[in-house]
Amino acid sequence: MTSRAIYKALAGSRGRFLTISQQCTRNLSTTAWRAAPEASTTSDNKPTLESLVPPAEAIKTPIRRAVQEATEPITQYNLTIAKLMAAGLHLGHSTSLWEPSTLPFIFGTREGISIINLEHTLVYLRRACNVTREIATRGGTILFIGTRPGFQDLTIDAARHCEGFQVSSKWIPGTLTNRFQVLGRHATPDPENPGRPSKTFKPDLIVLLNPLENKIAIAEAQLHNIPIIAITDTDYDPRLVAYPIPANDDSIRGVELIAKVISSAAKDGLFRRKQLLDQKEKEAKNRMSKRF
Repeated sequence: MTSRAIYKALAGSRGRFLTISQQCTRNLSTTAWRAAPEASTTSDNKPTLESLVPPAEAIKTPIRRAVQEATEPITQYNLTIAKLMAAGLHLGHSTSLWEPSTLPFIFGTREGISIINLEHTLVYLRRACNVTREIATRGGTILFIGTRPGFQDLTIDAARHCEGFQVSSKWIPGTLTNRFQVLGRHATPDPENPGRPSKTFKPDLIVLLNPLENKIAIAEAQLHNIPIIAITDTDYDPRLVAYPIPANDDSIRGVELIAKVISSAAKDGLFRRKQLLDQKEKEAKNRMSKRF
């Protein structure tokens, strides 16, 4: 009898303890929800969009810098060796195809492949950009040539970006040496004298993306003293062009990077030329106004 009474008393106390604990839990949860800041909820007790977005201080600086570098255009001023390596421009050809004249540009060999020193690539690419910008500033015409499969679109885009010209298909022999017969029929006739042969122009600078397949274009440019900027791999003699850029010419991503950088330099030259012409025009107007 005594044992049964003790069991009933313990069972009743246990039930009262559970009821008290549940009430305390509910009270604590309600108090915590009411104590939340008003900015994080609305009148319907729902979180707002501002409360879900982290503050600007919480975002790390390297992440913002990486996003900025990915969105801004690549020019000769923000070009780095890391970007050149990411594009695969350091990978040369096999040592069996090595051209001895490219020895100053080779960093070493690995597993039978020549590795190009990207420090030289960066220096020569910036020099080519300076030449392109000066020619564009002086009103010269720039011709982009990329006839290898996969280079057509990037060649056209680079030429359009800087208002230049492009050859994305096969180079026609005699385009420069016999341009009156090759290009004359495609040129617009003179409206004042239709019987006169159409006037053709020679480019002031050629940007050659695959020189190994365009030896005829290089020979014609040399006959007319036209400077050439070309991507020279470890299997090509860089002495055949005026401004070589030691880099991998098989990487479409790398060739596109070089074409964009050179095209941006040409566009910068066009912008400077426009500023100079506007300045001269303003000075001429001021002189005329002073006379009268």
